[in-house]
Amino acid sequence: MCRYCVEYGKGTKWYLNPDNYNEELFQAPGHNKAWSMLSGVEKNTMEVGGVDVEDTLPDYNFTADINVMLENFTQHQGQIVPLEDALKVIDMVPSDRFLLAHCACRRYFGHKDVLSCLFFFDSVVDRALEQRIWETDTKILTKKEAKEFEIEMDRKGLPHSLWDSGVDVDGKIPIVMCHCLETDCMPTRLRAHFGIVNAQRKGEYVTQIDRKKCAEGCKKNPVCLPRCPFGALRYSPLENVASVNLARCFGCGLCRTVCPTSAIKLTDRTTYPALVDIW
Repeated sequence: MCRYCVEYGKGTKWYLNPDNYNEELFQAPGHNKAWSMLSGVEKNTMEVGGVDVEDTLPDYNFTADINVMLENFTQHQGQIVPLEDALKVIDMVPSDRFLLAHCACRRYFGHKDVLSCLFFFDSVVDRALEQRIWETDTKILTKKEAKEFEIEMDRKGLPHSLWDSGVDVDGKIPIVMCHCLETDCMPTRLRAHFGIVNAQRKGEYVTQIDRKKCAEGCKKNPVCLPRCPFGALRYSPLENVASVNLARCFGCGLCRTVCPTSAIKLTDRTTYPALVDIW
């Protein structure tokens, strides 16, 4: 398991531990800053702040310096989860109100406005509606609608990225499920371009491919490859099979949903000794 699951999971994944769904934690010092920023008027300043930091650091030492900073940064971090775990997270949220809001990262990069950020908990919903009054198209979803939304994002090929409101001794409380690609998301860019693992953690799983089933499937048109947002899949035109680079796999599970022969499945990342510490 990732160290967050070891420290905050009580024997399971941190996001499946019921203790981390205590809404009162938002008011604690270790969580209040991220709760306040993400649900209020400061929501769009996180990405700008990240770019300001990038611009002030020497190019040759950027990765080293910001890694030190993020190693001590516990206010807002994310981890990839597959669809089935995303649905479990929604089930664990104690309220039946979810807020579907705009992606601040996409707005920063000047991309099309998309309602793709799903916020949890009544206090988050109420605060966002009170403070972000210019977002008139923000939607309130029920738990059932939130699940349908997650299924739709998966169908479109957008990974489920779960973010918390700060890590502290009392827990690691989920606050929002985002659905971003490298082109749109600041933390994903930091991970992809600079190898900053604290910006976005890999999931608890990796992909496995049954070569025999795979060879019976797409032949010369592998539909799984363009579904991988992390560049982990390869295809051999000589053998007509796909393969996965486990070191690049984030365990999002998007590739398996389009496989016509069910040749792809997810397995626990820690079953591979070489991946135990790769998050």
